[in-house]
Amino acid sequence: MTDSLAPAYRVLARKYRPETFSELIGQEALVRTLSNALKLGRLAHAFVLTGVRGIGKTSTARLLARGLNCIGEDGNGDATLEPCGKCEPCKAIAAGRHVDVLEIDAASHTGVDDAREIIEGVGYRAVSARYKIYIIDEVHMMSKSAFNALLKTLEEPPDAVKFIFATTEIRKVPVTILSRCQRYDLRRVPAALLTAHLDNICAKEAIHAEADALAAIARAAEGSVRDALSLLDQAAAMTADTLTNDLVAEMLGRPGRRESQAILTAALGGDSTAALAAFAQAYNRGSEPEMLVADLLDIVHLASMRAAGGGGDAAIESENGMINDLAETGIARLGRAWQLLLKGHGELGRAPNPAAACEMLIIRLAYAATMPTPGELIQKLPQAPVNTAPNLAAPAGTPAGTLAGTSTPAPAPVQKIAPPEAAPKEAVPQDEAPNDKNVATPVISSLADIVSLAETHNEMLLAARIRNHVQLVSLTPSSLQITLIGKAPEALPGDIARYLSEWTGARWLVSLSDKGGEKTLAEQARDADEKLRGSLQEQPLVARILEVFPGASIDEIKQPEAPNLAEPIGPPDDAGTTDEGESNSEEMSG
Repeated sequence: MTDSLAPAYRVLARKYRPETFSELIGQEALVRTLSNALKLGRLAHAFVLTGVRGIGKTSTARLLARGLNCIGEDGNGDATLEPCGKCEPCKAIAAGRHVDVLEIDAASHTGVDDAREIIEGVGYRAVSARYKIYIIDEVHMMSKSAFNALLKTLEEPPDAVKFIFATTEIRKVPVTILSRCQRYDLRRVPAALLTAHLDNICAKEAIHAEADALAAIARAAEGSVRDALSLLDQAAAMTADTLTNDLVAEMLGRPGRRESQAILTAALGGDSTAALAAFAQAYNRGSEPEMLVADLLDIVHLASMRAAGGGGDAAIESENGMINDLAETGIARLGRAWQLLLKGHGELGRAPNPAAACEMLIIRLAYAATMPTPGELIQKLPQAPVNTAPNLAAPAGTPAGTLAGTSTPAPAPVQKIAPPEAAPKEAVPQDEAPNDKNVATPVISSLADIVSLAETHNEMLLAARIRNHVQLVSLTPSSLQITLIGKAPEALPGDIARYLSEWTGARWLVSLSDKGGEKTLAEQARDADEKLRGSLQEQPLVARILEVFPGASIDEIKQPEAPNLAEPIGPPDDAGTTDEGESNSEEMSG
């Protein structure tokens, strides 16, 4: 008795491998470029095909090899991108037994000896084909020495030799190789196109499949045709050729689209109880938390694109109603949901219990859904006219050179220079007056004038120390009495006297007093700042903002720019840091 063996099953990924370029889906740009190059006689001698797994790199290489060597059914055909599949070269190449088309796996032929065999074989003409073609798959696996050995041959091969490289790791291929090849980047196949392709195959294989089930497989394949066909094969075996959305979701370990919709709709509606119940149902059916959050992100993305007016074609027809309903939520709320989900997706991998982390994420999502958006908050604020803002001019008593409403004194403008005859004669003794009659004498009437004069002469450290450590007791022409506070340098009075004498042309006497003087300029500026903050907080608009945002405070007050006014001359740009390591801004803030 003779046993008869049933023919081996051929998986869908192999059975439906493209036989012509017209069957290669999702790569229209590649097909158009190769077709034009062939028609114009500009076909290169070396190609490199790159892209993610399962999108047709090896299939394209084989199709190109068949097309270049096809002779037609009558034996008189020329090179074409639509090989007949019936001539001897087409049949032999398809079966992988043609002597002039060598397909090499670079993962197992990585060394320089393997490259040497290729170089030696290139020297011999094709035996029976039009072109001798080397297809090297996963070419990035070759060693550096092997790449270097191929360089000369790859740059100037014989006329009848073609190289076709395929790789998923284009960055690992040396640029010296890439510069000698025409590069083609194969694209991921869109989910909608991949779903239609799966539906066509199901019709041929007598597989009954729901549209949602095929769409779930297409999304899980992430643009890979081979992955999609492998999943379809697995799902057909699991469901006995009857694919439903729930069974496919169970196989993939991710929720069905309806379950994801229920979770997201409830969460965005602020109903955490219903959202958690929907999650529990999906989790008990085998859905992985990470897959669930990824599915929620995909739905939010589609709804956001629909709300923004573009990119809605990615959703299948059965999802349009759900996507439209979510789009009506508004971009602001969808954007906030996206940020929460994206952050939560990263937390799942670090959580000891991913399911608990997913539940916490759903609770946060439902809680945030009840919060108003920034636009809604602004609408709740009173519509105060612009001119009701308080005057930011310096209050009475603010020292010269201090910007009202800030915690630090503003850079002082250049001190006004009075002509010699306008200055008090006793301020500059006649015997010490400058010889040049055109030199003006600065007027010193306050401690702020001294700070301004120091900044004008680029003595920022001295100005900062006076502002923070000097209390004024009395000031008369050529005489200054002060009190020092804080960590003031002992040499500070002498430095002030020396610089004032130099800048004014008069001898100055600076003495220390045991009596306390006025507040320092920094203290006066802080007092003015607090006073202004208090007046701002009493404004209706500001008071309402502080009420709407609990815990908010006035952090910074900026002086509005006066239009159409001449810009004041400020201190030099490098006034921020001194050579003794003291920061001007730190000194001024106390």
